[in-house]
Amino acid sequence: MKQINMRADQVHDSQGHGVTGLYTVKVASTDRMLPALEADWNRLSQASEHPNVFTTYGWFQAWIRLFIEERSGSRVRPHVLVLKEGNEVVGIAPLIRRISSRLGFKVRKLEFATSSADYNDLIVGKDQADLTTAAVDFLARSADQWELLDLRDLRGEEDAITRIEQALLRAGLHFRLFAEEERCLYFPIVAPWSETMKKKNLRFARRAFCRFREGPGEGWRVRIVENPEQEPELLDRLIAVEAQKRVDGKESMPCLGKYPEVFQSLFGKLGSAGWITIVLVEWNDRIVAYRVLYRCGKRLWDYQSAYDHAFSSLSPGTILICAAIDYAFANGLEEFDFLRGFESYKLRWTTTCHQSHRLLIWNRRWVSRLSAFAYFKLHDCRCG
Repeated sequence: MKQINMRADQVHDSQGHGVTGLYTVKVASTDRMLPALEADWNRLSQASEHPNVFTTYGWFQAWIRLFIEERSGSRVRPHVLVLKEGNEVVGIAPLIRRISSRLGFKVRKLEFATSSADYNDLIVGKDQADLTTAAVDFLARSADQWELLDLRDLRGEEDAITRIEQALLRAGLHFRLFAEEERCLYFPIVAPWSETMKKKNLRFARRAFCRFREGPGEGWRVRIVENPEQEPELLDRLIAVEAQKRVDGKESMPCLGKYPEVFQSLFGKLGSAGWITIVLVEWNDRIVAYRVLYRCGKRLWDYQSAYDHAFSSLSPGTILICAAIDYAFANGLEEFDFLRGFESYKLRWTTTCHQSHRLLIWNRRWVSRLSAFAYFKLHDCRCG
């Protein structure tokens, strides 16, 4: 039985379905419901004006499967908002629901799928303004199902943040917005590497490129892999190189090696859809260095890299970036994004960066207000 709210054009029922204006909203709340969304989710991701690999079906499905397996499904589950116009899926809000304990009681949080995502968007779909409003209105009407929305690393494409803020104010939800501490350095691509390397501030890269071009010996090559799913042993070979990774002289936590099942899934689903490019420096059959890159519209995102330190004198990491810039220019891409972090090697290339934001949202219920108060006290959040 549907319950009519204060506004005549908004209704919802006990199963979490809702109608806002032209859009019907429902929640996909179990992993068994996700496969039915795959085709529509992929269609919306590919058609996005600002494509984002971290909001694709392949990314969400790989990580949520891991979370459910690790935690037996009791504390983490999908909370994907599916927006329809008639029978057509026109928008996706890729959220998860996680239960945490705070001040002796349980807090139900809605958030993005993983901290491994450097950029997040609330909505996957074309009609961003109306879809954002519909999603936020639904969240406001279902406020008894959650205490906090913690939206990390929201990217500020065009007026996305403003749209979300306006929708929250209209829906009567409370929120605080603040800049993420870790920004994303990026390098504009305006020419092939042969021209780019003439810049004086990149002389270190020019020297490394020239040394490698002159030849360290037989059997050396730079190779571009656009379909990693077609090389079954590639992931294991990358993990072997990653085990030797150092960042600023210190051991680095593994990424591929920590979550091999996740990345095998990503290589399969995202590789075949054209989202992943891997650049390799190889010596005969041995991988010396690699960079895992995501192609997102006109941008190339540098997600994960490592090299064999036995060959550090050849600057293989620098060679890979040079090759990636050439690849990007040849394919009409306009930006090489280093993603989060201000590691010293990135700062040698650029100091220009993108700023992302964090948005914490709570509702009028006392448990939600108390959860927000405790969160700010414990995390000492700077808010704007």
